[in-house]
Parts: sequence; C-alpha cells; structure tokens
Amino acid sequence: MPSRIPHCLIAAAFTGAFVLSAQSPHSYVADVPSAGTITDEARALVQEEARAVQSIDRFAVSHRVDITSVTPHYNQTTHAYIKTWLQRPGHVRAESQQYTRSETIASDGSTTWVYDGDNRTYWKQTGGAPIALFSNAFPGLARQLSSANLPSVITSARLAGTESLTINGRRYLCDLVDVKVVPSASNSALQDNMLHLWISREYKVPLKVEATFVGADPADIKKYSDYVTDFEPNLNIPTSTWTFNPPPDAKQRTKTAERTQKN
Repeated sequence: MPSRIPHCLIAAAFTGAFVLSAQSPHSYVADVPSAGTITDEARALVQEEARAVQSIDRFAVSHRVDITSVTPHYNQTTHAYIKTWLQRPGHVRAESQQYTRSETIASDGSTTWVYDGDNRTYWKQTGGAPIALFSNAFPGLARQLSSANLPSVITSARLAGTESLTINGRRYLCDLVDVKVVPSASNSALQDNMLHLWISREYKVPLKVEATFVGADPADIKKYSDYVTDFEPNLNIPTSTWTFNPPPDAKQRTKTAERTQKN
C-alpha cells in the first residue's frame, strides 16, 4: 500500500518516497451539488493542488493518519501522527510518531539531521533534506499517488461537492474531488482506482485524503484516512527549528547505508 507510515520515514525519505496530537477535525457540509460527470474544473483543481504543495511557504502543519484493517475475522485501526515545519528554500523539520516509535528529520539546507527515536540513534549528513519532504507535508499518499505526482496518473476527476473542515477552531472551505488513477499507480491495490480529496479553497492544498486498498484476498481491505489537525500558515519559524539536539543517551551513526527499513 503506497501510504505514508511514520516509522518508515527515515529509510523512505532517503530513497525518494516520504512517509507518511490533536482532536479530529469536525466538519459540516456547506454545499453538495448533484453528482456530476468528469469536469475540467476538477482536473484543474488537482493540478493546482500539485503546484501548491510544492510552493506553499512558511507554515507548520500537523496531520493524523488512521488506517483501519477490515477482515472477515476482525477490524483494527492504527493511528500515526506527523508534524512538519517548512520554510523555503531548504528548511524543513518533520516529526512522526506511531505507537512508541518516533522519528525526526531536520535540515537547514546545508546539514540534515536524522533521528530514530525507536533505536535512540541519529546521524547527520552534508546537504539538504530529500525533495519529497517538501512536497509531502500535507495529507496524501506516496510515490505516484502523492499530491505532486497525481496529475501524471489521473484518468478522471469530478467535483463531489464542498465541505467546511474545522481545524483548531478555524473553518476551511474545501472542494471535494473524486480522482480516478491508472491501476498501475497503486499496483491495482486501490479500490476502484479512486481516492477522495478535500482541497482548501484558500490555500489549494489537501486538508484531507481518503482511500481504500484491497489485499490479496478481496475480503481484506484497508481504509486510509489522513487529515490535518492543526495548520499554521504564514508562520515566523524560529531558526532553532532547523537544527537537532540529540538526547544525551542517543548514539551517533556514521553510515546511513547500514540503516535497514522497518515495517
């Protein structure tokens, strides 16, 4: 499943595919037009979203990922959390947590720190953080299904209505867009090749993304819901955000190649 899970953040980010707190955002339906056909307007919104996630500057955003496994025998939901601070060019900090695992990437554009809270290890390297960190700060999926890459795999889109999401006390009017993609974008795992986007009218970024993935057994599915829980646009971010101070008991690693991905 091409989703972003925080405990995969370190290994995934350095191979070009980024991972993947507060109360769930409450929402109310503001306006829902009748279901329409494929529209140029819906396609344009997806393209505008792709540009926005690669250009929005000086913000902090927190989002939560809920993944519900549904089988004939049980249902189970896991939660993951990620917060990103970003200031272009080159400045980014991403902190993620799932269960007891936590990870951090911090970069000032010239030096990048990576900390694995699970193993209490860290390393730093010369140069900036992976580009994927800058375009995947908001809710979404990974690889070909990421917001930045979605226009290249879309086959159709339609406007499903509008909805206001309340995030930390503020309402954000969103366009709801149902997007169909080519089957190969998810190795045919995405149910009906469809994902659902809540795109902010004001900022053009996704504030919520939902999708369903089907396992080898069609009766086994995973419901993916990724939504913003806090958003601070136009933020003056302290310089100290872009550096990392390792805990006293953390051990430094010298070779990132020794890192093996955990799943």
